[in-house]
Amino acid sequence: MDRRGSRPRRRASWCTQGGAEIAVIGLDTNILLRWLLDDSIVADDAPAQTELVSRTILESGETFFVNDIVLAETIWVLRNKVGQSRKVVEEIVNRLLCSVNVETANPAVVRRALDAFVKGKADFADYLIAELNVEAGCSTTLTFDGKASLHPSFSRLGK
Repeated sequence: MDRRGSRPRRRASWCTQGGAEIAVIGLDTNILLRWLLDDSIVADDAPAQTELVSRTILESGETFFVNDIVLAETIWVLRNKVGQSRKVVEEIVNRLLCSVNVETANPAVVRRALDAFVKGKADFADYLIAELNVEAGCSTTLTFDGKASLHPSFSRLGK
């Protein structure tokens, strides 16, 4: 039982190591951004927090988890608030995907969505939606979004 009440804790099948269950700690968008951004990208307004996040992720020996929503939010902030190019976002996300103690739910899906994002015109979240739907067996994803509809996994409705 955990702090959420009577619901038992559930762990995904990838949360095992050598057959033994391991504790996985989820990261929120604000924590992930503090870890991924450095002074060369954006001035640090809270260096003590940044140091704490970096030390925790790099030195704690824990395994951390970034879900698809946190990743999509992070990329949105990198593009729309920090002003990073698609190429820089790709480098940052690749660094995340190569981290030995940070897991994502769907690394292959994220890589496909990231590749489409770098080559395309739509937002990362659009490509992530499309790739998650492909993974779920969907033949297409309906959209009104003209930029997203350029990707083969989307079908534009009404046009």
